Amino acid sequence: MSGLGWIVAIKVMLIVCAICKNTTSSQAESRYKWTTLDWLEAQNVSHELHNVTTADGYQLQVQRLPRLGAKPVLLVHGLLGSSLGWVCLGPERSLAFQLYHREYDVWLANLRGVSPYGRGHIDLTDVMAEFWRFSFHEHGAYDLPAIIDHMAEVTGGEGGGEGGGGGGGQGASGEQIPDQVLLIGHSQAFNAFLVLCTVHPRFNQRIQLMQALAPLARLHRQVRFDAFQVRHLMKFVKVITQKLHWETKQPFF
Repeated sequence: MSGLGWIVAIKVMLIVCAICKNTTSSQAESRYKWTTLDWLEAQNVSHELHNVTTADGYQLQVQRLPRLGAKPVLLVHGLLGSSLGWVCLGPERSLAFQLYHREYDVWLANLRGVSPYGRGHIDLTDVMAEFWRFSFHEHGAYDLPAIIDHMAEVTGGEGGGEGGGGGGGQGASGEQIPDQVLLIGHSQAFNAFLVLCTVHPRFNQRIQLMQALAPLARLHRQVRFDAFQVRHLMKFVKVITQKLHWETKQPFF
C-alpha cells in the first residue's frame, strides 16, 4: 500500500474510533461484547451450528439461518474478521438478517484462525506455531471447499428442490447444475475465492454468483487517487458520520 493509502486508512480508522467512543448507551456497551450466537439468539432467529473439518484437519464452526428449499448464500468475512461482522449491526442493517428476511438460506463462514469459531484442529492447538502456518491460499484451497461441500450435503439431504435445497442452476449450455450457491465475500475473501476456483476448478460451476465487497485486487488500469481527492473524501466522510446514529460498536471484518 502506498503512503497515501496508509494515510486514508488511518484517518478512516480514527473517525470510526471516535464514533465508537461516543457511544455511551449501556445497551450498546453490552452489545459490544456479544458473539455471533448472542446476536442470533437476541433476534429470536432460527439458527443452526455446523462443524466442518477441512482436508488438512482444521475444525471450523459455520452458522446457518435456515430456510428449507431456499437459495443458499454463503457470507465470507475478510481479514481479521469473523461471522460476527455480518450480524453486529442488528436486524435492520446487517446483511445476514436482511438476506434471511428476503427468503434466502443464509450460511456464515468462519475461516481458520478466527476466534473463537476457527481455532480447532484434530491434532494441533492454537498455541502451536504450526497451527498458524497458513494464508488466504489455505482459506481458498481447504476452508471454502469444505464449507461449500458441507452445505451441499446438508441441503441435498433436506430436499426441497432440484439441486438440494433450491441450490440448483443452469450452466452456459443450459444444463442443470446441482448444488449451486451464491457467495458474498468481503476484502480478503475475494482472494480466497480466486484460489478456490483455481485449485478446485469444479467450483467454477458450483458458484452461481460471487459478489466481492471491497475486493483485494490489482487492476491493470487504475484511476489516480491523489491528495486533492483524499481531502474531499474525508470531508464527505465527516459529514456522513455526523449524521449517523450508531447503535453499537462494531469490529472491522
